[in-house]
Amino acid sequence: MGKRLIRVFQPDLENRSAELLDRDINVVLKSNQTFFGHCWKIENQLIFLKDLRKHEHNLAFSQIESVIYDQSAIF
Repeated sequence: MGKRLIRVFQPDLENRSAELLDRDINVVLKSNQTFFGHCWKIENQLIFLKDLRKHEHNLAFSQIESVIYDQSAIF
């Protein structure tokens, strides 16, 4: 099964936040720092992320350059 990378840029985060919930995502900050983890909550323009070591990260929309996640493709 193939995968497609979907990129959501910072101005679209508010409108597309529902598709990021309960997903493994990569968050790229404006400082080029990258976080990977499971998005378990989005609230008050914050993304709540748990990384693979179960550490929680609260990332403000204003810090974020883009969010990238995998979507299964038909092919």
